[in-house]
Amino acid sequence: MKAAFSRWRASIFNAVTAPQWRHRLPAWLKSSALQQGLMFGAVSIFSLLLMASVTLLYVDHELGSQNREIVKESRELVQGQTTHIDDDPIEDDEIMAVLTSGFVLAGVLVSIFTSLIVVALSRHSQKRISRIETVLSAVADGDLSARTGEKQSYNDLARISVSLDEMLSRLEGSVAAMSDISANIAHELKTPITRLRHNLLTLRDEADSRPQSDAFLNELDNALVDSQRLASIFDALLRISQIESGARRSRFAALDLTQVIDTVAEIYVDVAEDAEMILNVDMPSQPVMMQGDRELLIQQVANLIENALKYCPAGSEIQLRCGQDGENAWICVEDNGPGIADSEKARVFERLYRIDKSRTKGGLGLGLSLAKAVAGLHHGTISLLDCHPGLGVMVILPRQSV
Repeated sequence: MKAAFSRWRASIFNAVTAPQWRHRLPAWLKSSALQQGLMFGAVSIFSLLLMASVTLLYVDHELGSQNREIVKESRELVQGQTTHIDDDPIEDDEIMAVLTSGFVLAGVLVSIFTSLIVVALSRHSQKRISRIETVLSAVADGDLSARTGEKQSYNDLARISVSLDEMLSRLEGSVAAMSDISANIAHELKTPITRLRHNLLTLRDEADSRPQSDAFLNELDNALVDSQRLASIFDALLRISQIESGARRSRFAALDLTQVIDTVAEIYVDVAEDAEMILNVDMPSQPVMMQGDRELLIQQVANLIENALKYCPAGSEIQLRCGQDGENAWICVEDNGPGIADSEKARVFERLYRIDKSRTKGGLGLGLSLAKAVAGLHHGTISLLDCHPGLGVMVILPRQSV
């Protein structure tokens, strides 16, 4: 029954949206509200005709039965089989009962039919709205390849779907072009920057062999620091672009996340101690197996630890934890430092964005951007937590099949 109704509903919509005439619709007919109103009017007229037909057939059937009964009694009277004649063979109550039954039966059938039409129309419109919502949700999560798949614009919702797909196609192309331009610029500038740094190092070596003023040596050292910083920025940008392209996904392999955490902890426990901080590590005794890129995950966790070390004062404590929850693995880095203002949280994952814009030294503003790119490569998410006081960063990674 359900399959038959689905085929019947599909045939209705195929007829309503037939390509041979939907392109010929005038502009005033390309309105979902008007189309549904016309459809409702057509269904109402059809329902009235159906109701009248069912009532007529039912009443005709009942009156035919009573007519046959009268003919039978008449024949019995002529043949002398009976002497009793009913003076009122068709009673008013019976006529009213027949008419009432006919209207009730017709009303029930019409109500069922109309309900099926309304449900079918509502589900058809809701499916299109749900597709649009799904695409918008995917785009909000950064997936610009999502599409509604609508090809024809024969009503409001269809036009919105087509326009949305066209907009996303253009936006995806623009973003891809911008990413390519950024990657190409970074790649093209990396060579001259490397050459500039080499020349500065050569000049610094020559300056050490000859008497030079302190001001000259200071400026030369500043140039070396700035060239190194510039080279690091371009290296990080190229690495982020490579990660976001998905090229590193081919290097995914089964790994134990606890070993990744242990590798980072071996390095940064001493680094935190030198900075007069404490790094506490908490991880399960059982392996947390997942599919991923070990090198990138190590760099991601290292960036989160370095970010905490950079912004926390001496005496702070940093918590590094990992675990698994069902189909997901997770990594959490928390500290009891000053934290981040709510107004800044929406932008800290942007490239080259730094909270303290007046600082000329320190971070590149790319640590959290790279951490987000690594999470995205693994189809995971990264979010900020309030530790009251302090800040936490939670990374959730699907474990996938191992």
